[in-house]
Amino acid sequence: MRIRKYTALMRSQIKVDLAYTAWYWASMFSVTMRLFILYFFWQAVYANKTDVSGISLSTMLTYAVLATMIDQFRGGAGRDLARMIKQGAIAVELLRPYHLLDKLLAQDIGSKVSVLFRSILPLVLVSILFIGVDRPQSWLAGIAFVGSVICAVLLATLIDLLVGIFAFYTVNIWGLSVLQDAVITIMSGAIVPLTLFPDWFQTISLYLPFASLVYVPVAIYTGEIGASGILQALLIQIGWLIGFFVILRITFALAIRKVTVFGG
Repeated sequence: MRIRKYTALMRSQIKVDLAYTAWYWASMFSVTMRLFILYFFWQAVYANKTDVSGISLSTMLTYAVLATMIDQFRGGAGRDLARMIKQGAIAVELLRPYHLLDKLLAQDIGSKVSVLFRSILPLVLVSILFIGVDRPQSWLAGIAFVGSVICAVLLATLIDLLVGIFAFYTVNIWGLSVLQDAVITIMSGAIVPLTLFPDWFQTISLYLPFASLVYVPVAIYTGEIGASGILQALLIQIGWLIGFFVILRITFALAIRKVTVFGG
């Protein structure tokens, strides 16, 4: 019964997202343009080279395509939570027969399903027709890639919700959201592989959770993380998932103590 409740919330979010056709086409166009910009950028970089830091053009284009796809799943659940807090709707939500974080997570998963149709499928089609994507290094890498992407998407949502909780203390989290987007974009490898950064930056990034959001799944696919390192990479992602889930629940339980309701 509990699962059915959150499944219904997820389905309703999918219907809401797909109802706005203008937003659907705008998202499809913007993400396609972003992919073509990356394509021509890397074509220019490799104009007189066969590789950059040991990475061939086909591998780099594959990385760019997959990283762009995964980056589309970056969540907005934290902004929804922050808006509820700022507008005072949080008081009513806390009285309803579900856990607010579970509701936001279910709706966010629904939004991710919408993104699959709105952005990812067009990207796959464009990549096959115009750019070309290498196959995974092995069947194991292909399966592990799917599992790693699922972990990355869930982890991104948990991080976003954790930032959203700060609205209990700051009311407006616009600055934090901008900082979050900037840090994740750079340190997750969403724009360029982490291996192109200086060694000290790579070391710091790999010790932080952000690499698990984009770089790790794509590195598994391209073979940069070999078969011997796949299990360790997945366990690190799962570890971050568990850690952020626990931190999120504790932080939320402490934060709702600050809620004060006036009137009736």
